[in-house]
Amino acid sequence: MHTNEFWQLYYKNGEPIPGSGWKSSRDNPQGDDVEIVGVVVVFLYRRGKDGLEFLWQRRSEGVSRYPGDYDISAGGHINLGESLIEASTRELQEEIGVKVTASELNFVTMRPFNKNRFAWIYAVDWTRKGNDFKFNDKEVSEVKWVKYDEMTEFREKYAKKPLKKDKLTFLALEEWLRQNGNL
Repeated sequence: MHTNEFWQLYYKNGEPIPGSGWKSSRDNPQGDDVEIVGVVVVFLYRRGKDGLEFLWQRRSEGVSRYPGDYDISAGGHINLGESLIEASTRELQEEIGVKVTASELNFVTMRPFNKNRFAWIYAVDWTRKGNDFKFNDKEVSEVKWVKYDEMTEFREKYAKKPLKKDKLTFLALEEWLRQNGNL
């Protein structure tokens, strides 16, 4: 988390509240009807000889939340005035040092993440790309490709606590993959 950021606030219908932000150093808003923050979640996947795989990042031991636990490829809060695409590409660059274009981001779904957060979920096909990942903001210590058929077990054993319980995001991702011919 970068404490100099202002996160975009949203109404309960998912629309941004114009000109309103939440100072990230204050942590997440708690319970107000209109104070909902947005996050982007980006999954990198690839197809190989061993089937479909997903990239997971291991959080650095130096971060304050969930040190050493695994997390999705990249993700984080949407800054004030930032579009979903801008937030997604920024988080990929900051956390794992990769650049993607807007056309490479495939929208999977948007859903409430908890009582004060919306998550916009994207997937990026990384099949024909390299493995030159750079951990630019010291939040990530390593990345790991996990086979699709091992992902539930991996998530339940090694992921940060909120992801261990979050079956809906992974069901939405699986359905998107199925609808788009990846499963």
